Amino acid sequence: MRQSIRGWRSARAVRGDAPPPARAQVLVSTPMEGALPYIHQKPFRLGLGMAAFVFYLWIVHSYKLEAGDIAILAVGVGTLIKGGTLRVPGILVAFGVFVLWAALGLAVTESNPITLFALYSLAKLWIISFFIVNVVRNAADLRFVIIAWLGIYALYPIRGALYNQFICHCTTFGRVSWNFIFENPNDLASFTLIPLGLAAAVATVERVKFWRWCGLAGVAVLALIIMLTQSRGAMLAIGAGTLMLVVTSQRRGRDLTVLALLLGGAALVAPKDVWRRLAGLSNISVEKGMRDVDPENSATSRWMIWQVAAATVQRKPLLGVGAGMMPVTHRYEAMLLNLPSTARGERDTHSTYLRIAAELGVPGLLLYLSIWGALFWHLRRVRKRIKHVRPREHQALVFIEVSMLGFMITSIFGTYGWLAFTYVGITVSWLTAAILEHEPWYVPQKALAVPPQQSFARR
Repeated sequence: MRQSIRGWRSARAVRGDAPPPARAQVLVSTPMEGALPYIHQKPFRLGLGMAAFVFYLWIVHSYKLEAGDIAILAVGVGTLIKGGTLRVPGILVAFGVFVLWAALGLAVTESNPITLFALYSLAKLWIISFFIVNVVRNAADLRFVIIAWLGIYALYPIRGALYNQFICHCTTFGRVSWNFIFENPNDLASFTLIPLGLAAAVATVERVKFWRWCGLAGVAVLALIIMLTQSRGAMLAIGAGTLMLVVTSQRRGRDLTVLALLLGGAALVAPKDVWRRLAGLSNISVEKGMRDVDPENSATSRWMIWQVAAATVQRKPLLGVGAGMMPVTHRYEAMLLNLPSTARGERDTHSTYLRIAAELGVPGLLLYLSIWGALFWHLRRVRKRIKHVRPREHQALVFIEVSMLGFMITSIFGTYGWLAFTYVGITVSWLTAAILEHEPWYVPQKALAVPPQQSFARR
């Protein structure tokens, strides 16, 4: 039977007349699995690859310069200069097979230029992901990339969205949005879910108070933006994420309390139309063609577009119609089915999974899902490994996993399988788990209250 010894008197009684032990030596941290937080970490050094990657993030968010290819080339050069072993993890293997399968669409497409352009874009996304995986090598690099990404996202599109909502009042039927890729409120809400998880992770593990409070403020502001978009898909994703936190979080009470306070504060600022749109989900009816879901009939149009995509999958389940061909295919099918004008023309499928299945066939959809499967398997494995030795990092990975799951849910209602944002999010999430598996979140020396050696001294 295990006996607990309380107090120094009990300990001396157990030892009997044994001489007092020699003063314990200072423990020296080692880079082992589950190491203590103050392991020797490499300081951050801003090289060509890291600077080019952040420059690329700024380009794809702000659209200020048409220099994305130049930025990626610089990331590749910086990766080679940095040296070390190049790695091709499971997500890149699955992504590569997905690209190869998409290339088979050249045998069935009705427009080689459209399909070739889609394949070129997809192959370029694989190269970008490969460079990102290999340019970020340690916790210092990871911390810099995540904080820089959150800062860029705060400028583009969050700053513009807040301006449109509260100053300019330039909204789409009361729904906030910004420009370029963020001009659709639903897309803005979906993309915001990934930085939301990263901001929560920074607020959990960051040791510098300024950045920690910035992360916490970011969670509140990003949650507010999601509500201002009035995106029903994003609200469903937040609900599913909350349920996941109940199951996976080690500190359920604290996390749910903070989440409730932040979301509650955002809900007080959000307009009443948010709840009207959300209440419309109770009127979902396949028999009525989703006509009672919303007054603007956006759900009805989307339902008809989905039906065209589903019919395309049934007709060509193996190879589909070719990458990039679904808008053209929808135009012909909508004319044959005599659909209303709101569902005619070269329309987007408004669903990542239906569009991939229609363009690349069911095997293509399974390959795309395998990319996500590799990511979630990696996140779960690392979380399980560090759960009891580094709970802060474990909780950060929980928030990232929840945000990525939310993005997958919103992908039911938006087409994101061909966008750089999707694969940058997947890659950064994988990197976070891969780096935190072997070392904790980077702690600058100025953030340490006491020197590492003194913090482990037994007196």
